Amino acid sequence: MKAPSTLHGGFDRWAATYDRSPLQGAFFDRVHGALLRTLRPQLRDVEAPRILDVGCGTGRLLSRLRAEMPRAALSGMDVAPGMIEVARGKAELGGMRFEVASAAAPPFDEASFDAVLSTMSFHHWDDQRGGLRGVARVLRPGGVLVMADFVATGLVGAVARRVGSSHGAGFRDDRELVAMLASAGLAPVELRRLGPLFSPIGILVARRT
Repeated sequence: MKAPSTLHGGFDRWAATYDRSPLQGAFFDRVHGALLRTLRPQLRDVEAPRILDVGCGTGRLLSRLRAEMPRAALSGMDVAPGMIEVARGKAELGGMRFEVASAAAPPFDEASFDAVLSTMSFHHWDDQRGGLRGVARVLRPGGVLVMADFVATGLVGAVARRVGSSHGAGFRDDRELVAMLASAGLAPVELRRLGPLFSPIGILVARRT
């Protein structure tokens, strides 16, 4: 059995102070901005999109989505109960549906969403292939997955896998990602680097076939 400090990747322990971390402004908010810039053109023809954030944490991305897409129906899920507890307690996220669940078993109906988002969460998933199948199941046909995460390609990828411990075990390179997507019924549309040359972070866009 995992110790409480490592259960759910330690995110339960981090939940109470998560929003105060310097990483939010220095890193996560920037990644969220890039993800939203990628998402908008994918949903330009959807008047009131249904969007699910997988690995939503305390709901920071959902808060930005509500401000920028006020007509969207927003939901979030995370495997860490502590994170969901904080998200549910935020007044600005009132009316949203939050669930404690893994990506491999999302408690939503098939074809429930126009878009599924994931920000720096995929490398934590215990069952990445199953998680992508779960994402595909809740996406409508033609629905879009927009995911930002580490892409373990080239020298950066080799170093990350070697020193990343449990995180590194979840880093995938371009070919692995494409193969996983295909097996889940998701067709890759775009995979590009976020940040400077040799950045280990990529933004992936894929559609349910």
